[in-house]
Amino acid sequence: MKQSATLILLIFLMVSCANKEVFKEYKTFDKVSWNRFDILYFEVPVKAGDYLDFYLALRHHTFFPYDYINTNITFYSPDGEMRSKEYHFELKDKDGQWKANGMGELWDIEFPIRDSSFFNKDGICKVRVENKMTKIETPGIVEVGLIVRESN
Repeated sequence: MKQSATLILLIFLMVSCANKEVFKEYKTFDKVSWNRFDILYFEVPVKAGDYLDFYLALRHHTFFPYDYINTNITFYSPDGEMRSKEYHFELKDKDGQWKANGMGELWDIEFPIRDSSFFNKDGICKVRVENKMTKIETPGIVEVGLIVRESN
């Protein structure tokens, strides 16, 4: 009985300490292809004093032809600050296996893009995501999303 009470307390602590999701939105590509000129926009409501972690979420098909994806992500904070960075996300490990979680022919993966972002003003944080692959079409992309969680 004492062991089960300890186990329940441990599980409760682990769940309560997990980062709380405050925003999640996906953009779906009907043709399972992301056109280079299809720039994605997300609007995240933020409050002064928030510390937030941002993640790029990607769902791709098994036939995705690359081991990586290149993007440029720009943040526009409510106080007028703009930060832009190019990212190279590896999708396969050194053995050529998908790093993502898969079910059937679909694979889901999250990439951290900004940790512990502090906001000193209420408003909307706008996030712009650009496909920076060399071809006009990037086949095999089902969805791209933005997930935001409270920082620990």
